[in-house]
Amino acid sequence: MTDRTERMPGGGGRWLLLGTALVQAAAPPLVGFDSDAADPPIVPPGPFFAVWGVVVLGCLLAAVWGLPRRRAGAAPYRLVQLPLSLVQLGFVAWLFAAGSRLAWLTLPIFAGMLIGLVVVLRRVLSDPGGDRVSRGLLGGALGVYTGWSTAALWINAATLLPRGALDGPTGLALQCTFVLAATAAAAVGAYIFRGQLPYTLTTGWALAGVTVSAVMAGLAVLAVTAAAGLLMVVATALLRRRTVALRPGG
Repeated sequence: MTDRTERMPGGGGRWLLLGTALVQAAAPPLVGFDSDAADPPIVPPGPFFAVWGVVVLGCLLAAVWGLPRRRAGAAPYRLVQLPLSLVQLGFVAWLFAAGSRLAWLTLPIFAGMLIGLVVVLRRVLSDPGGDRVSRGLLGGALGVYTGWSTAALWINAATLLPRGALDGPTGLALQCTFVLAATAAAAVGAYIFRGQLPYTLTTGWALAGVTVSAVMAGLAVLAVTAAAGLLMVVATALLRRRTVALRPGG
């Protein structure tokens, strides 16, 4: 895949990236993207989902910026055009699945998107090529996208459980388990991505949303679990950034 792109600098990959970014941006108002009033407390309040606007706008701006041939054929854009395009199409598929009788498909779709996002974000952060603006714009958009997806995958999984499964003491324990899983995944991401700020802030935003939702529902245990998870992710990111900074040449 990379070799083919290198032989065709600025080829079809740039148009594929832009086209799928446009489709991704147009999908929410066309397909629908509303939170359910009956969502369990583990789901953040509606305003927290405004982060999706940041995601689709960031991806669109990054695709437009990377459209000129000299940027499209060089790192970091050369490394991410196809996998990021697939992720953006995955988001559209997720929207359709969420509004259908096949809502269970949202989980494997989301998991596939997250795998793709981890791949492309690592490529952007580890490759020294490209100008500072390109790396900052693309890395920022991908950091937000990956950070939100890391936590949202587990929230998505919780909402697929049978109705009533998250009620009562057992349901509360299940919700706390999902929050702990999201925390562990986010902490691993903070380590892998060397405490990247967009990633850390967005995973923190998701856990803050769970905290607010739990407080509103009067679930102190869930609120404390989510708040502790937020602090753990932030601490992991800060320690990782400090470790990298202390390395020779870091």
